[in-house]
Amino acid sequence: MKRSEEMKRLHPLSVIFLIGKTIKDLLYPLIAFFATTIFRDNVNLLWLVGGAALFLVLLISMSVLGYLRFTYTVEAGGLRVEHGVFVRKKLWIARERVQSVDTSAGLLHRLFGLRKLQIETAGGKKPEAVLNGISAAEGQRISQGLGMSESGQVSATAPEWPTIPDDQVGSDTVADPSAVAEPPRTPELAAAPAKVVASRKLSVGDLVLYSATSGKIGVVLAVAAAAFSQLREWLEQTFDVWGWISEWYGSRWVVLIVLALLLFAWLLAFIGSFIKEFGFTLQHREDKLIIERGLLERNQITIPLRRIQAVHLIEPLLRRPFGWVTVHIVTAGYAGKEGQSALLFPFIRRGELAQFLEQFAPQFAVPSGWEHVGRRSLRHYVLVPTLLAILPVIPAVIWIPDHLGWLALLLPILVYTGCVMAYRQAGWSLQEDQISIQYGSFNKHQGLIPKRRVQWHRVSQNIFQRRRSLAHLTMALASGSASASFGIRHAPQERADTLARWLSSRKPEQTRPPGAEKPTDADDDAPRDLPPGDSPPPLA
Repeated sequence: MKRSEEMKRLHPLSVIFLIGKTIKDLLYPLIAFFATTIFRDNVNLLWLVGGAALFLVLLISMSVLGYLRFTYTVEAGGLRVEHGVFVRKKLWIARERVQSVDTSAGLLHRLFGLRKLQIETAGGKKPEAVLNGISAAEGQRISQGLGMSESGQVSATAPEWPTIPDDQVGSDTVADPSAVAEPPRTPELAAAPAKVVASRKLSVGDLVLYSATSGKIGVVLAVAAAAFSQLREWLEQTFDVWGWISEWYGSRWVVLIVLALLLFAWLLAFIGSFIKEFGFTLQHREDKLIIERGLLERNQITIPLRRIQAVHLIEPLLRRPFGWVTVHIVTAGYAGKEGQSALLFPFIRRGELAQFLEQFAPQFAVPSGWEHVGRRSLRHYVLVPTLLAILPVIPAVIWIPDHLGWLALLLPILVYTGCVMAYRQAGWSLQEDQISIQYGSFNKHQGLIPKRRVQWHRVSQNIFQRRRSLAHLTMALASGSASASFGIRHAPQERADTLARWLSSRKPEQTRPPGAEKPTDADDDAPRDLPPGDSPPPLA
């Protein structure tokens, strides 16, 4: 096997991106270090400034070395990447294993006409390769070489940045896993753009409604509470903020502060969602879906239709009365975290959902009706969670002064309400070769799952369910390095067994067209039972 003759480097500006990434990774330790150092007594400024200068020198030096040691090339069978300052790492990504190629561009990227390319394969928790600092033309060339662009042709455009001679890259040899010699270069091919089958863009009005009801206020409140817990002691030492508020507003200050914090958290959540999903555009081009979004950082995601394992519909509590739905997809090789689904379209009305799926995910259909769990399941949904929620109420009423402990009664009420809603929404629907699962409490979830995408399934039953002939049905799909799971809780045992037999049934294997790609693990059409000794992840 011969070594590739052309290894390319990123744009020199990638040094700044490396510095920014390192600072971002070390942000919280740096803040904690400087906060605890600056505000303590007898601070030696010389040591402080000297340490900061030494840190900057090391940071810049390591970033420059990281840039010089990062090289890549696109070959006939895939992408080769070599990187590492002290330990040289050599990565080969075969073209047929690439699941998605995502493109993003922040403000600095767009200012210099650069892109950030992330390449993902099935079974990884994070992108296998990140090329942060390439031109738009180079990104298109790499996408074409990996079969993930608008055209399947590979451009032979000369590299925009100088190529590196082989003797400057390193003396180590790398065996080419592809055993296929790279074809001779030909003049540049005029790649015809793929035909746009369907396109949909999120309007500004819908974006405002989506951001206002995003429900991310809880995340903002959690971050604000964590920050306040770290700064509380410093605030009390600097000035008596609570005394100042009490003097101005009296006993009403608690309510006013809570309302102000809620309003501020909602505003931050609104701005964050608006910026992230601004200009959200979804296009169906031949056999791929292309998603573009973002105001400050423009992201582009390419997802092959054949990699979609399931469609996940979410109706948050605030949107349900209006029939507003958020559409997610579960894909093999593209899941930001284990078991997570990717956003397909943030905001769509229930009446438009069937047409939307027909345009962008034609292999899925919206169920016309649902079969729900029986009334005998109600006790199992409600009893144990409600009892557990009642336990902390008694000590709260006794020990919390000023009758505020009675507010703890809201906890079992909320838990009971959520359990009843979960019971009423639990259901399933069979539609030819698709099983649909409905679950959730305050937020309604629906999973549309083709039978051939189910990797394994199982029926489980505890001692309390056995007495009332109930059971759990769990099924898992391929999604990144973990399995995305859906399930029906406390279903009638006879219906759970029937659904399990339906999932286990197989059709005769269809003849594969000549030249068609052999299905990978993610495309395996045969559902299978849970292997012995394996334990499923929690229900979605």
